[in-house]
Amino acid sequence: MSQTAVVTGAASGLGYELSLLLAKDNYNLVLVDIDQGKLLEVQSFLKESYNSTVDIVVIDLSKVNIAQTVFDKIKHLKIDVLVNSAGFGIFGPFANTSWEKESAMLNLHIITITHLTKLVLQGMISQDSGKILNVSSLAAFQPGPMMALYYASKSYLLSFSEAIANELKDTGVTVTVLCPGPTKTSFQEVVSNAAESDNKISFNMACPKAVAVYGYKAMLKGKVVAIPGVLNKFLSCLPRFLTRNRTTSIVRTIQDKNRSDSDQVEVVKKTT
Repeated sequence: MSQTAVVTGAASGLGYELSLLLAKDNYNLVLVDIDQGKLLEVQSFLKESYNSTVDIVVIDLSKVNIAQTVFDKIKHLKIDVLVNSAGFGIFGPFANTSWEKESAMLNLHIITITHLTKLVLQGMISQDSGKILNVSSLAAFQPGPMMALYYASKSYLLSFSEAIANELKDTGVTVTVLCPGPTKTSFQEVVSNAAESDNKISFNMACPKAVAVYGYKAMLKGKVVAIPGVLNKFLSCLPRFLTRNRTTSIVRTIQDKNRSDSDQVEVVKKTT
């Protein structure tokens, strides 16, 4: 029997790469993203390249109560895999950034992902099987000055995923949270294009294909926390060995070195 996977943020970045991996394994796909043009391109490519049905849902996942709208479109399906990959970040001092954009980001990273997971999870428990992959970040392990709410929201996603993974033991349903470091996706491209200086995030940059493969394999194995890269694993442990104040200062230094003073203004970055 064919299996079905739902992927948010599927038009680009890690969401796209994970969709490719699922298609290669003959999953039927429901791809969700706000970018209709790219989503149609991905749909066409996957249909031509793989033996999978590919449906799309064009929707803004940062809107209030949008998870129920998405679920209403897919609830007739037996959902075997849910990948929550959609997201974006905002760079700049918290006092100066747009609350409208920040509230949209928080709604997407926290409310939409949590609600959609809850809605899909009930069916997975009933069928005694299912896999959920939440895309968080290395940012989840420490505070992040100049991206305060992004780091905080990714920390929430890590904690939430670990907690429900524990609750779901012996149900046949697993939850994996992928925590990559900097990855060459549109998140970084938009930062580079938005900045006037030559300072760009390039340290420890990972290939999105490799990150997706790592996360995908971890999901299939039912691993709870997946951190690709030896250096990233080490960095995730820094708060255990340094004071929180020191760790926060290190993150701030890295942010400042990656962008000049002229770049210390709000920059919105897509993470998918």
